[in-house]
Amino acid sequence: MASKVFVVVSSADREVALEVGLVYPLNAAKKGWMEEVKVIFFGPSEKVAANDAEVQARIKEILAQGVEVLACKWCADRMGITKKLEAAGIKVVYVGSIISDLLKEGWASLTF
Repeated sequence: MASKVFVVVSSADREVALEVGLVYPLNAAKKGWMEEVKVIFFGPSEKVAANDAEVQARIKEILAQGVEVLACKWCADRMGITKKLEAAGIKVVYVGSIISDLLKEGWASLTF
């Protein structure tokens, strides 16, 4: 059974991010449900993370709990939002190999 989880937020719907995609990782970290938690913004959700103040506030809460928050550099560069994501405290990197490694290491994944 996995004790580590990474959450992929890919939906462009801000409500998905605010109501589920970022709530679970925040609570999992805050309440100790999982040993380690990561959040990965991937694709359309990156625009939401870059431009929505409420989503950015939730990201700051998650970061304060010690959760690593990543975004896909390939996507962010194509959308011209890399600097905005970095300003929000998000680590912008190529995530394909990271996701693959996490899966190989036995991490559970959730996608919203």
